[in-house]
Amino acid sequence: VNKPLNRITGVPEYFTNWRYNQEVLENQKSTGWKLWWSKLNQKVLKLYSLEDWIALYDLNIPPHTKNCRYLLPGCLKILTPENRQQLAQEPTYFFVKTHHLPYPEYFEGEYVLQIIRHPAQVFTSYHNFIKKYYQSPKSLKDVIHGNIPYGSWSEWHLAWEEISPQLKEKFLRLKFKDVVFNQLKACEEIKNVIGLDYKANKKIPSFDELKKKSPNYYRSGQKRELLKDYSENDVNLIEKLHGYVMGELNYRLD
Repeated sequence: VNKPLNRITGVPEYFTNWRYNQEVLENQKSTGWKLWWSKLNQKVLKLYSLEDWIALYDLNIPPHTKNCRYLLPGCLKILTPENRQQLAQEPTYFFVKTHHLPYPEYFEGEYVLQIIRHPAQVFTSYHNFIKKYYQSPKSLKDVIHGNIPYGSWSEWHLAWEEISPQLKEKFLRLKFKDVVFNQLKACEEIKNVIGLDYKANKKIPSFDELKKKSPNYYRSGQKRELLKDYSENDVNLIEKLHGYVMGELNYRLD
């Protein structure tokens, strides 16, 4: 692992004393056959050490827990079924943010919090994102069609719809607009599913505060007309390709 901890994003101010696990760092300095065997496992056998991807921190608020464990960003390749099962049994809560499709199966102790958003907003947002950060030549129609790494909006949602019965009460779907409108209600719903409490009296940062902290990440913060960026042909294309799933999720184009 070669990730400076001070560059990790989304770290709350009540996480303090960030550090790598010293025991892991010492193991990474090993030489000879141990180092050779580790590299062989990763390259050929696809065996990855979970501990190499866990950092430590302390809480500076009650209960002032020491040596809390945090899964580092970019950990997708090490989330093998065996490692996921191990993480799911730990007393620590590990949150993994992903845009990928669901796993074929889920283990005891794993939960899914799914945030969904109106497709017209998703398409516009993602198109702006890839233009700005990747100078991608993809058009808005490419995004609507799903000619992008994450594929079709509808197929993605249908895949999660198919796996949700397996998860049962361990699956919670929240609409983006509902979370923005009532964040405390969303926190309560999450608490009821995963059992992790929250501070109801903690001040939630305003959009201006978030934009000041990360100006390249947050855009205008203003409510926009839903179909402002779409031609009539684009709207018809969305209806044709995604109308069924939109209806299932109670989204409309008008």
